[in-house]
Amino acid sequence: MEKNKKPVVVISIATALCLLGDSMLYIVLPIYWREAGLLSLWEVGIILSVNRFVRLPLNPLVGWLYQRISLRTGLFLAVGLGSLTTIGYGFAQGLVAWIALRTLWGAAWSLLRIGGLSAVAQCADDSNRGEMMGLYNGLYRLGSLVGMLMGGVLVALLHLKGVSILFGCMSLLGIPLVLRYFIDLTNGTHRTKKSEKSGRSTWNKRMLLVLFSGFFVSLVFQGVLTSTLSYIIQKHGQEISLLGIVLAASAWSGVLQAARWTWEPFLGVWFGRLSDGSRGRIPLYSGSLLAAASGLVLLPLPLPFAFWVVVALFVQVGATSLTTITDALATDEARHLPTASTLALYSLAQDFGAALGPITGYLFIEWSDTLHFLYIISAVLFLGIAWCWRRVTRKDLVQKHDAVSV
Repeated sequence: MEKNKKPVVVISIATALCLLGDSMLYIVLPIYWREAGLLSLWEVGIILSVNRFVRLPLNPLVGWLYQRISLRTGLFLAVGLGSLTTIGYGFAQGLVAWIALRTLWGAAWSLLRIGGLSAVAQCADDSNRGEMMGLYNGLYRLGSLVGMLMGGVLVALLHLKGVSILFGCMSLLGIPLVLRYFIDLTNGTHRTKKSEKSGRSTWNKRMLLVLFSGFFVSLVFQGVLTSTLSYIIQKHGQEISLLGIVLAASAWSGVLQAARWTWEPFLGVWFGRLSDGSRGRIPLYSGSLLAAASGLVLLPLPLPFAFWVVVALFVQVGATSLTTITDALATDEARHLPTASTLALYSLAQDFGAALGPITGYLFIEWSDTLHFLYIISAVLFLGIAWCWRRVTRKDLVQKHDAVSV
């Protein structure tokens, strides 16, 4: 394995192991909430969302922390904290205990996410940063896929307590993995000094555009689409048959999400590698935004279900491309700025979008009983982002040409 790729693979696997317990809850807790000592289903909603809101104030703090400790230390803390919270799911009883554990998980995820992005920023160069980002995203999301599939099967055999302890112990394997195999190519002090010498502010035009792009891509795909996909599918019927397979609407939603997580290690790397090419990231990014926008407009329409599934898969492929390239653009900029604090701001924008998305989606449903207008707005936003990136890139090319002429 290439020396610079090894830290990215190690942190991806450690993150995937930590995600087993978190992803298991999304399948198990809505069914086994009484076993968790909860009194009603609305408490499940709070438990599954509180970690996102906790990360909003925590991300800047984690960025500050990574400027003062090594990546290895931060990842060790993250894996240890994530493992303990997963084991704690097996013993928690009542809303207060669950909120405390999900708050700790929010802190662990901030350490993992910002540490992972920082590793890609530091280990990759301009020729392979997109490919590395696709590899990182694809590998760690396999943890979500395995957590949902295994959690749903094992809970019937081991109950919530048994599955939580099993997944928590599996997560602990990330500690020796990080300590033995993670190669920290730099440290927080070096990154800070390097960025200070560059003299660049975090608030340049390209970085602001990266933050807005990360916010809207996360809002649409992690927030709106993920939370409303079942609602859209239900418009086709409570139980839907395709190629002789009859599944409930919620099950079809899970299948589509699982399909994305399955192909991400391959398609994510491929999109990332394409964006590393001589033409740069923006042409592919703009094309992906246009393609995703066209799919989003079609998604709420009453199409034949077979054709609708094709459109949904097309949109999910667009989500893979946009997530990979947006992350790569963020790490491109972070190379010239205070890396950890810059990526903390980027993670904050993403988390805010992901937290706001479900609220926005269901407000539109409550307001108009349809998602057509919201998905059209999302498509228009993507077109606007594509236009902004083309405009910024054109200005950069003109400035470079003028500098060469002088």
